[in-house]
Amino acid sequence: MRTGKDFSLIKSTVILGELMLLNIGFYICYFLYKEELSYTFFLREKNLILYYNISYLFSISLWGVILHKRNVRVEEILDKVFKTLLTQFIILFVTISITNNLSELNLKYSITLFIIAFWVSTTWRILMRQIIKNERLKKKNIRNIIILGSGNVAKEVYNKIVLNIHNSYNLLGCFDDRKEIQIDKELVIGNINDSIEFLQNNHVDEIFCALPAGDDRKAIPILNYAENNLIRFYFVPDFKRFLSKKVNLQFISDIPVVSLREEPLEYFPNRFIKRAFDIIVASIFLFTVFPVLLLFIGLAIRIESNGSIFFKQKRTGKKGEDFYCYKFRSMNQNNDADEKQATKNDDRITKIGSFLRKTSLDELPQFWNVLIGDMSIVGPRPHMLKHTDKYSELIDKYMLRHLALPGITGWAQVNGCRGETKDIREMERRVKLDVWYLENWTFWLDLKIMFQTAYLAITGDEKAY
Repeated sequence: MRTGKDFSLIKSTVILGELMLLNIGFYICYFLYKEELSYTFFLREKNLILYYNISYLFSISLWGVILHKRNVRVEEILDKVFKTLLTQFIILFVTISITNNLSELNLKYSITLFIIAFWVSTTWRILMRQIIKNERLKKKNIRNIIILGSGNVAKEVYNKIVLNIHNSYNLLGCFDDRKEIQIDKELVIGNINDSIEFLQNNHVDEIFCALPAGDDRKAIPILNYAENNLIRFYFVPDFKRFLSKKVNLQFISDIPVVSLREEPLEYFPNRFIKRAFDIIVASIFLFTVFPVLLLFIGLAIRIESNGSIFFKQKRTGKKGEDFYCYKFRSMNQNNDADEKQATKNDDRITKIGSFLRKTSLDELPQFWNVLIGDMSIVGPRPHMLKHTDKYSELIDKYMLRHLALPGITGWAQVNGCRGETKDIREMERRVKLDVWYLENWTFWLDLKIMFQTAYLAITGDEKAY
């Protein structure tokens, strides 16, 4: 029976290949900056490369390799590489600071080394992922499986897992005692009790148990046989009786608990990366570019109309808590600001305000909200309090969007859900996209949204008014 040696082979190949490429990148970077590094640093080259390799091995053992999985997105690969290298470099710098003088480590050298390492690791893993896919398509990594059950769950396993050629599964047959079957009849080759004899006489790598609740106890003897013969056994619970989306299984002590969604930002490392990025970018922007923009934009606002340069309004933030959201004032002062959305050709909008809104420059003061922790650069857009009260009653699960910090821009905004919501369906789509963002967050998704926002600001967004 297959014991998972292919998993170990994939992981070992990725790690050893990546380590070799990282060392090549290390020496390329070293010789690029050799003249700028101190003489004592040059003498410690051997120790440095040792620290570099040990910190990588520790980091990869912490974050692991996910290429052996059947479905891996490029974003997941980028996210895993970034976390691995970030941890590696933190360990490396801490080690150097303890054993030597950290000030001797050239900043340009360190940044270049990280960039080279990231490029090398990402390219290598994507290449390996493609090789694995090609091998599976050539049937060189095929897995023989059986399914226990023939109902709706078994049908979904067959349609969505077995028939997906990238998974390289070969279904040998289904086993079930029931007469009411939902799967093709020719796929059912016996009763539940027949499966053990089948396993004894055939090479089977994996078993998917898709029996309904109550019948799954019949699978216990098969489970025991599988455990004793190195056959992987998977239970496929029928969550769709209650839910219509992905769920997340986790353990609290030794008790299995099903949560309704996976939230990457629940985990401290992800929150730390997102918050650190927010603070760095917001600080750089507020202390460099923003003062210049404030001078010109502020002057234009005051010349055209009376009133404050800034507009502040209470919005709903994380966990439903209120906060003051700041913007450049784009309207004449009015009494409807806390209730009425801006509409096309809105007579409240000033000329400079129209320009600011079309280019999203009116949102720039929110980098202050980001710096003080009320907002993030990317996240669900904060709504007016009146709208929160209104839509939380009209839209199911509307409040889920408040599980994360609101953002200056968001996934919904770069997917056409910006500005005025003319009917309930538009707000429902916006909420759906916001919740999708919460469940699928990665650092690279944030970068993608930021670039898309910048692109729309330059090229124009028909809903920006």
